Amino acid sequence: MIGALNEGKVKAPWIIDGYCNSEIFDAYVENVLVPVFKPGQTIVLDNASFYKSARTKNLIENIECKILFLSPYSPDLNPIEKF
Repeated sequence: MIGALNEGKVKAPWIIDGYCNSEIFDAYVENVLVPVFKPGQTIVLDNASFYKSARTKNLIENIECKILFLSPYSPDLNPIEKF
């Protein structure tokens, strides 16, 4: 499942069978995410490589939204790594 959170609510859910890659994520952004986002909103993504395609960037910027990538994963910042 791919989805978005907006104001604490799940938005734009999309169920896929199998794994995600750039092609699948681009289709999600174009067909599911873009229609529900408004200009000026920020889309926060982790650092999965398939989020970083030029197509994803263009689709999001064309609706006047911004992309914010989270910092790279650090076990020092994740309390569960201490167990």
